[in-house]
Amino acid sequence: MSFLKNLQEKAASTAQAIGSKSQEVIEVSKLKMQISQLEGEIKKHKTEIGELVYEAFSKSIQLEPDQIDKLNNEIAAKYAQIEELKEKIQKVQG
Repeated sequence: MSFLKNLQEKAASTAQAIGSKSQEVIEVSKLKMQISQLEGEIKKHKTEIGELVYEAFSKSIQLEPDQIDKLNNEIAAKYAQIEELKEKIQKVQG
């Protein structure tokens, strides 16, 4: 009987560990998806900056620094969010 009880406890412990690991994988996947989304937004903002610079250069007009500053601040904020998400991933993974 002791053997069966021990086996049952090990099986329950293993199932619990697998469930915990599965939850960890799901959480990390969600965080990585958020990082990918932020990286896409950063790329979009960088493209917008490039378009503004190109337009100003091709038309020989003065570039408005406010436009660039706004986009640059948004990019910096998104990089900060990515760093926070990476820290969360490290905490989840232990």
